[in-house]
Amino acid sequence: MVETLYILILIPVLLYLFFSVLEIWLVYRIALRNHSRSLLFIQGSTELTHTLLVFAYAQFMVTFSSLLIDIGGELYWPIALLMATLLLRGSTYLLLFYRERPPRWMYLVLLGTYLVGVTSLVWALLIVIPAIATKGFIPDTTNIDLVLTVGLPALAFVMIPIIAVYKSAFAALRKK
Repeated sequence: MVETLYILILIPVLLYLFFSVLEIWLVYRIALRNHSRSLLFIQGSTELTHTLLVFAYAQFMVTFSSLLIDIGGELYWPIALLMATLLLRGSTYLLLFYRERPPRWMYLVLLGTYLVGVTSLVWALLIVIPAIATKGFIPDTTNIDLVLTVGLPALAFVMIPIIAVYKSAFAALRKK
């Protein structure tokens, strides 16, 4: 059961990182290759991939809350940086979405938020994973049945629109 909890935390984080790399590629193509593709697919994909990150974060907080006493201070800067990039990314989306012809530098800012956000998440993982491994920490499995009953189907369900959005985005970019 403990392994399942680790999987329910690690898989969404790894999927988030994978999909973030795809989003970085898509934004790069738009920003530097002068694609006029609408940002709607990026907004949709970002919302879905952030759902994966929120799912993993919530699961981590419930399962490993007592571990945060030991590593909370170390996690401050990577998590603060991640949150700042998410806020800046959301603001940039609004600016891009509501302008008829946004300047290319806005796309570059968006690209920068992805790069810094992924870097900060990897930084946080480099703190969390060794802490879990070296401190011999046992996660809280009090609600494991609920997590398995709701979490696994929810995780599988969210993959359906994510795959559809990315297929559409890459198909549209290939047409250019």
